[in-house]
Amino acid sequence: MIRTNPFFAMVTLCVLPFTFVLTSDSHAEWTSFRGGGSSHGTASLPTNWSEDSGIAWQRELDGYGQSAPIVHEDAVYTTSVKGSMSESCLVQCHDLATGALRWTYVKESTHGHPSNYMNARAAPTPVVDDEGVYAFFETGDLVAVDLQGKLLWARDVSKSTGKFDNSHGVGASLAQNATHLFLNLEHGGPSFLTAIEKRTGKSSWTVDRESSKSWSSPIVAEVNGVEQLIVSSGGSVTGYDASNGDLLWSLDGLEGNSVPSPTLAGNLLLIGARLPEFAGDGDVRSNCCLDLSRIENGQPHVAWRADKAICEYASPVVASGHAYFLNKANVLHCLDVESGEIIYRQRIDGDCWATPIVSDGKLYFFCKNGQCHVIAAGPEFRKLASNWLWDQDTPPTPETYQEFSGEPGGSHGHGGQHGGGEKASPVSGGPGGGMAARIKAGDQNGDGVLEGDEIPEMFRGMIGRIDTNSDGKLDEQEIDAMAKSFAERRKNSAASSRDPIVYGVAASGEQIIVRTGTRLFVIGD
Repeated sequence: MIRTNPFFAMVTLCVLPFTFVLTSDSHAEWTSFRGGGSSHGTASLPTNWSEDSGIAWQRELDGYGQSAPIVHEDAVYTTSVKGSMSESCLVQCHDLATGALRWTYVKESTHGHPSNYMNARAAPTPVVDDEGVYAFFETGDLVAVDLQGKLLWARDVSKSTGKFDNSHGVGASLAQNATHLFLNLEHGGPSFLTAIEKRTGKSSWTVDRESSKSWSSPIVAEVNGVEQLIVSSGGSVTGYDASNGDLLWSLDGLEGNSVPSPTLAGNLLLIGARLPEFAGDGDVRSNCCLDLSRIENGQPHVAWRADKAICEYASPVVASGHAYFLNKANVLHCLDVESGEIIYRQRIDGDCWATPIVSDGKLYFFCKNGQCHVIAAGPEFRKLASNWLWDQDTPPTPETYQEFSGEPGGSHGHGGQHGGGEKASPVSGGPGGGMAARIKAGDQNGDGVLEGDEIPEMFRGMIGRIDTNSDGKLDEQEIDAMAKSFAERRKNSAASSRDPIVYGVAASGEQIIVRTGTRLFVIGD
C-alpha cells in the first residue's frame, strides 16, 4: 500500500527528471553509508601505517556512536548519543585536515533508549550534501542541520509507529538522492519505506512493509534508465521507483538478509545474508547475484547463488571482476562476479564489522580490534600489508563515556569497561529462564506444546530447524535446546562488544577515516 502526499508527489514529478542521480558519492567525498553503496574509494589510499606513524590525527568524540563517518568537502561528520538512556542525540563536525572540532549540534531525544552494548547507539549512518547533514537515531529523531550546525528541521518518525520494537534497536542507515532522503524502518510494529523531502522534512511517499527486525540499509541506483531504491531485508529484495515508490520488481526466499546491505556493480546486484540460526545444508543460497537487466514477471533473473560464501556483518563488495564475501569465521570468499565460481577461500585474522573499502585494486578489511588487512583484488589471494591503529596492550579506551545498564541511573563501570552486576542477555537465558521462559509463556492452552500462533513470529521461519521431531510443534525439550544453543553462541558477546571497536570507515581522497564507538582516526597525510 502506498500512502502519497499529492502535493509532494507533484513536486517530485516536476523535479526529479531534471536532477542528477546520485548513484555513488562524488570524487574525494564519502557522503553516505558505504560511499553510496559500493564502498569504492576514488584515489590511491595508504597501505602502511601504525599507531606511531601514518595517522594524521585522532580525536575523542562526545558520547557513543556505531554509525560510520561521512565526508563532505573539508569536513568529517559523525553522530552519537549521550546519557544513560540516550537522552541527547549529537551531530559533530570536525575539520578533515586538522581534527579540530568545528561544531556540535545537540537534540534532546524524543524517546529514551538504553546506552549499553546490547542496544544500538547512534547506529544509523547520516548523509550529507551541499545544504546540510541529515541524521536518524534509534530514539525516533530525524534531524537536518546546515553545514554550520544550525537546525533546519526535525521530526519524530515514531509518531506513526509507536516506540520502536526491536530487541537491539534499529540500525538501517539513510540513503539519498539530490532531493530526498530514504528511510527503511522495520521493527516489530508498523513498518515502512518512506521518501522524505530534504528541504522540508515532509514525506513525499510511503510504502508499507512487513514487520521485521532488520539492520540492512537501502541503496539508490540508476538501473535501466530508472532511478531505483533497492531494499534487501526481511527475506526479500525489492526495487522501487525512487520518484513515487511504485514497486518495480521483487524476489522472495532470502532468509538471513537482515544485516548485510545490497551492493550494485553495473546491472549485477549482490545480496549478502547471514547464516540463519540452526541453519542446515543449503541455507547459504540467500547469498546470491541478481541480473537487474533481466526482469521477467516482476522478478529479477538470478545469475548465480553462492555455494558456500556467506556474509555476517560486512556487506559484499566487488573489485576487479570478483565478488568478496566475509563470513563469521573470518573466511574471505572470492568469487567470479559473472559466474559465481569460487576462486579462493582464505581465512584472515580478526573479526570485521565494517564493510571493506575498495580502492586502486586493493581491499581494506578493518577489524574490530584496530587491525587492517590490505588485500590485493584479483584471482590470487595476496596480503599486501597488515596495519594497526593502536597498541593492543594499551588500547584507547573511552575517556569520558560510561556504559549504563539500561536502568536510568545504573551503570556498568567507567569508560565502557565491564563492571559487576551485569544483566543477562534477553535472548541468552538458559533452560527454564530468559528466552525459554518467554517462549513458553506463549503456551495459551497450557498443554506444554507451542503450535500455530503460539510460536513467536521471529521463530516461525526457523521451525524446520528447531522442530527436531518434525511434528510442526515446539515442545519443552526443543525450546530448552534452542535456548541453550542461543546462550552458547552469545556467551562472549559482552566481552567482545566493548570499545575500542571499529564500527565504520570512509575514504576521502588519499585518506581513510575510521570510527570507533568514541574515537575518530584519520589515516594519511
